Amino acid sequence: MAASPLRTLFWNATYACNYHCSICFANADTPSSEELTTREAMEMFTNAQREGVKNLIISGGEPFMRKDIVSILSHTAKLGLEARIASNGSLLSEEILKQLKNETLTKSFQISLDTLDPGLYSKFHGVSSDTLKDVLNSLRTIKAYDFHTTVSARLTPQTLPTIPQLLDRACDEGWATVTIHIPLLTGRNGEAFPQNSDFLTLLEPAFEHFLALPKRWLTEMFIPWAQYHRLVKRLRKKIKVVYAGCRAGRDRLTINPCGDISLCVCFDVPEFYLGNIRRDNLNDIFHGSRMCDMMRHPHKYDICGDCPNVMTCGGGCRVAAYAVTGRIDGRDGSCLMYNHGENRRSKVSDAT
Repeated sequence: MAASPLRTLFWNATYACNYHCSICFANADTPSSEELTTREAMEMFTNAQREGVKNLIISGGEPFMRKDIVSILSHTAKLGLEARIASNGSLLSEEILKQLKNETLTKSFQISLDTLDPGLYSKFHGVSSDTLKDVLNSLRTIKAYDFHTTVSARLTPQTLPTIPQLLDRACDEGWATVTIHIPLLTGRNGEAFPQNSDFLTLLEPAFEHFLALPKRWLTEMFIPWAQYHRLVKRLRKKIKVVYAGCRAGRDRLTINPCGDISLCVCFDVPEFYLGNIRRDNLNDIFHGSRMCDMMRHPHKYDICGDCPNVMTCGGGCRVAAYAVTGRIDGRDGSCLMYNHGENRRSKVSDAT
């Protein structure tokens, strides 16, 4: 699984958040005193652009808790860097959206909308139930300014039954994309499904609802082993399914609010930091890190070495493997091939 050049950079802009979600990969709450300054963030993106980065994905925490976020994105626009933003949507005034449209190369928003039930929304996010109305209004304004409009929901026992309602609303509102996130249990993970659950089977009723809708979207699967699942094999006879897979360490890296570099936006774990942007070169890490090499060549580290599909799926999700086994080179317990006993093998190597 050869690496492409480093093309995409995730930046979690701050640990600050005005929500208090029970599931949060960043453990967001209050900002750290070590977070990158405005000048450091701008320098980071200037250097990243020189090293070949073309695309930015900005998240948090809540990125709009940073008062300088528009200024930083205006700077990245001058560098020719396109940006996509993940936000809870509650702080997006029309004035901010107008600035982003006119002064930056922001192309899309992904807004967390785990449920349309006001009571569940309030409980899940730790905010007033009235906040849901504000977020829905923000989504309409985002769409009015012609940004690509995505809503995302985290898959939990509480949100699973509400996904069909979300799909219906997406059709009615004209949202361009609906994303269902499977929580990776490295941060706050209250009330999540176990990491080794058969998530696609859990989603089968939602897919059946999707197939009955008058409007359908292209279906992208980021689960590494999705193409081998019986549900996906059936779905692709009816709709177009694209296997995007995991690109962590293969064409992208993540920077946390304090400048620490990691493989994945869901893997803000100090023992697996690859370096820090204040002192380290992105391309040196991308091409020289053993963990990045492991992502491209999992068989070299005895990850799923007995599975004929390892070079297609990349050895499953390394973050899920860590959540289950405590090892980045452990088995991805959610993989159906492994769970069905087709490729069991206990030996793992030290890849840290």
